Amino acid sequence: MHRRWLSRALIALAVPALILPAAATTATAAAPAKVPTIDAVAGIYPHLAGGIANASSSKVIGPGKKCKPGKAIKGASSTSASYSPDYTTADPSALMPTGATPMVTVTAMKFPNAKAAIAYLHGYQASTKDCPGGGGGTGGGGGGSLPDCKTSMKKIKFTLGDERWGYQTKADCPETSTVMNMLFARKGKFIVYANAMSMDATAPSIPSSIDLTKLALSTVG
Repeated sequence: MHRRWLSRALIALAVPALILPAAATTATAAAPAKVPTIDAVAGIYPHLAGGIANASSSKVIGPGKKCKPGKAIKGASSTSASYSPDYTTADPSALMPTGATPMVTVTAMKFPNAKAAIAYLHGYQASTKDCPGGGGGTGGGGGGSLPDCKTSMKKIKFTLGDERWGYQTKADCPETSTVMNMLFARKGKFIVYANAMSMDATAPSIPSSIDLTKLALSTVG
């Protein structure tokens, strides 16, 4: 599988749940997908202790055709959360995302049934392959390669749920050097996406990212 296409596919799966406003919940299921609390996440990432979780719920947009967005999936819901340290007490010099203190986000999706969840995953893989620039409802995520940056990707192996993907990507650019652990897992009608990112060239812990994904998968329903 081509690395650039795979990276775009991973981002494409996450972006639709992240870009829609919280006000777009009217078409979602009565009980939205759940994300872990800040206290639970801080059990994995201590630098987040006493911090906050910014969460919002949204529709789940299905894969479209000819690089156009799809339609909202009836009965599906998505909740996305970003986890931040307590900025009022933290040392400003420690707020830069590093491998030891990464930026952490989780997206959790609930579908009417497992068939719908599988169709969402596989549909976005197909649409991203046909429209690698970020079409098919991705909101432009995963566009072209970064200028003057050297990128690499390696697979993260783990065992969770019925389907899973995990990759660590690195991008060395003239002014920044980022490392991201991106993990997806599906269990029945639920899908979770966990992301830990650093900006100092050091890699976030892979075992911690797996623990975060496991936590998200156990929390979503």
